[in-house]
Amino acid sequence: MRLLAWPALLLLTAAAVLVALAAWSRGAKQREVGTLLIWRRVAQQVTAPRRKRREFDPLFWLLLAAVAVGSIAASRPAWFTAAPQARVAVYLESTGPGEPLELDDARARAQAAAPGAELTFFMAGQEITPGSLRAELAQFETRARDYDGRILLLNQPSDEATLVLPRVGKARAGVVFKLAGDRRELLVQASAGGEVRLQGAGLASSSTREGVTTLRFEPTALELVLTDAGSRRVYRRKPFVVGTGESWNTEAHAALLQALEADPAEGAAPAVWLGSTEQKPAVRMNTGAPAELRGASLSFDPRHPLFHDLPLAQYDWLAGGRLLAPEEDVQPLLTAVVDGVPVGDLARLRDGGRVLEFAGDPFSAAAVADAALLLDNAIGVVAGTRPSERPGYELAEGDPLPTRGQATAAPFETQGKLDLSRRSAEPVEFAGWLMALAGLLLAAAAVLAGRGKALRG
Repeated sequence: MRLLAWPALLLLTAAAVLVALAAWSRGAKQREVGTLLIWRRVAQQVTAPRRKRREFDPLFWLLLAAVAVGSIAASRPAWFTAAPQARVAVYLESTGPGEPLELDDARARAQAAAPGAELTFFMAGQEITPGSLRAELAQFETRARDYDGRILLLNQPSDEATLVLPRVGKARAGVVFKLAGDRRELLVQASAGGEVRLQGAGLASSSTREGVTTLRFEPTALELVLTDAGSRRVYRRKPFVVGTGESWNTEAHAALLQALEADPAEGAAPAVWLGSTEQKPAVRMNTGAPAELRGASLSFDPRHPLFHDLPLAQYDWLAGGRLLAPEEDVQPLLTAVVDGVPVGDLARLRDGGRVLEFAGDPFSAAAVADAALLLDNAIGVVAGTRPSERPGYELAEGDPLPTRGQATAAPFETQGKLDLSRRSAEPVEFAGWLMALAGLLLAAAAVLAGRGKALRG
C-alpha cells in the first residue's frame, strides 16, 4: 500500500479547524426566568462542581467524515501489483536525413527480441532531440529508466550494456557522406558498392578502401548536381566577380587580377571594384597628392585586417611620394608622421568602410607574392571576405548529408542481452471509491442541513 500523492493529507488540517469551530464557546444566552430558578442554580454551583459537556450534532460528524475521506482519497492510496507484460524501451538510430530506412523491418527485429513485451519506440526528432549518438543515447537512458528493459538498434556495433541489434538488414551502398573542397577540386566520399554521379564536374580519380569510396572531381560549373543511392542534392557556388576601373591598368595589376581567379560577370554584380573612382565597394590607388616624405615615420595598427600576415618590413610605403590630406569622416589605417605630428595618410577607409584608398600604388611596387597578399587583405576589408577564404560549394537543394556511420550502416552480430527478470509494478488505486464516499457524505450533510433549516422555519 502506497500513497501516490501523500501531500494531499495536509487537507486533514481542515478537520482540526472544524473541531475547533464546533467546540468554540458561543457565549451566554439571554432568557427570562423567575428569581426562584436563579437561586436554585446558585445553590447547585456552590454545592456541586460545575461540569461542562459539548454536544456535536450529526451535521458536524458528517462534515468531519467527508473531509477525512476526501483527504485520504486525494492522497491516491494504491496497491502495487506486477505488470502483466514487460515494458521495453527501444531506441532507433537514424539512418540519415529524411525518412528512416527499413523502419518496419527494425520494428520486427525488436519484437522478435522481446516477444510478448510492450514496446515503446524512441527516435530522434520525436521523443529525442536530434544530436550526436552519445547525446541521443543519454536522453534515451533518462526517458527509459522506468522500463523493464532497453533495446538499441544501431548502425554500427557498440559496447553498450544492453541488447544491441543492427539497425539495417543489409549494408548500404553508394551513400555519400562527405563533399568538401574548393573551386579547383572536390572530394566526395561514399559507402562502397554504389554509383555516385556529380553533374557539373569531371572525375579526376577514384579509389576504394575499408568500405569507403573516395572520388576526386574537378568542378566546371557554378552548380553541381550530386546523385547517389536514392537521393539528389544540388550544390551552388556563389560567383566571385571583380570589376576594374581606369587606374587598374599595369602589367602587375593584370597578373594580380588573373591570380584572383575571378568568375565571369555574366550579369552578376562585382563583389569589389579595383581602381574605380565611381563604383563601390572599391580599392582605389594613386588618390593622393605628391608630397615630400623624407624623414617621415609610419603610424598604424598591425592588428588591422589590412596587415594580416603581411611582411611589413618589406614594404616601402613612402616610396610612392604621395600623401592623402587629413579629412574628417575617414578612418586612417596608415599615417605618415613627421617630428611626432601626423601629416597625412597613406591608406584609409571612407564611406563606412566600403572604399579603401591608397595614396600611391603599393601593388605595382611590391613583389608579386607580397602584392597578392596585400590585395587579398584589401578586398577582404571592403568586401567582408578575403578571396582566399571565400566559401566553396554549398547545399542549395535536398537534405543534408548523413554521417559516416549512417552512410556505412551494415548488419552485425547481436550484442548483449535483454534481462526481463524483474517487472515494473502497476498501481491499483482506490481514490475513485473514496471520492464517491466523500461525495455521499457531503450529500447527506446537505440533506440534514436542509431539514434543520426547515424545522427552524
